[in-house]
Amino acid sequence: MAILITGVAGFLGSHLAQLLQEQGRPFTGIYNLKKPDIPAEQLDLFDREEMLEKLGEIRPSAIVHLAAASSPNWCELNPKESQVINVDAAINLAAYARDAGIPFVFTSTDLVFDGQNAPYDEEWAPSPICTYGMQKAAAEQGVLLTYPEAAIVRLPLLYGWGANFMKQWVENLRAGQPLPAFVDEYRSPAYVEDAARGLLLLLNLGARGFYHLGGPEPLSRFDMALHIARAFGIDERLVQPGKQADVAMPAPRPVDVSLSSERAFALGYQPRGITEALEELASRV
Repeated sequence: MAILITGVAGFLGSHLAQLLQEQGRPFTGIYNLKKPDIPAEQLDLFDREEMLEKLGEIRPSAIVHLAAASSPNWCELNPKESQVINVDAAINLAAYARDAGIPFVFTSTDLVFDGQNAPYDEEWAPSPICTYGMQKAAAEQGVLLTYPEAAIVRLPLLYGWGANFMKQWVENLRAGQPLPAFVDEYRSPAYVEDAARGLLLLLNLGARGFYHLGGPEPLSRFDMALHIARAFGIDERLVQPGKQADVAMPAPRPVDVSLSSERAFALGYQPRGITEALEELASRV
């Protein structure tokens, strides 16, 4: 029996799969549209009956549910479609895990908060201001009502090398293109490899309830862009300050959703600061 990872083709999913491969632990990856380079099976999480049939064949020993429609703007414009994957699929998977008596880890987001009272610990009540955050908050409650033994893991903005914003930023900066970055949007960004280790730690310990896997320091997107430019030896003057109001976006963004992750720190979660993480990353890529 193997750990089931939904969304294995995604940014965090691919890094979690790589970590499990390095440790020699069996897993089954599930993807929807984009087939990853690692062995994985295609499954439409929008189809409940197909999903349950496939799970019956796989018979996983645990489920780590990463798959989501995670673009806030897309969710704002497509609330019905995103509701199915962000809420309904999570609850259906939790019900399967409950009935099978296996661990279930569900990943949520720092965007369940409104950005007015950072840093947020696990006890703070969700107060989302965008559809994506509302859906994730609804999924959190639905999962716990369905399976009280589940672990709900709120993630911050993740950075690293792969299919995410950071690689595009580096490529644009290397091409000499100015990079506008918000000075008025704060998160507690975490290196994706550390977040993957944190998820596996919680799974190994049989954690239940709420946990945050934020990085050790709150940073604006502008701060992050400066750190990235420095680490990759790029002229920092290409990074230009911007504000949220400068960019028209369908989904409203909270100002500061920095997370307090002391509960996970106490269990051994050790995310690196952005300077150390980027130095290590830049030496490899």
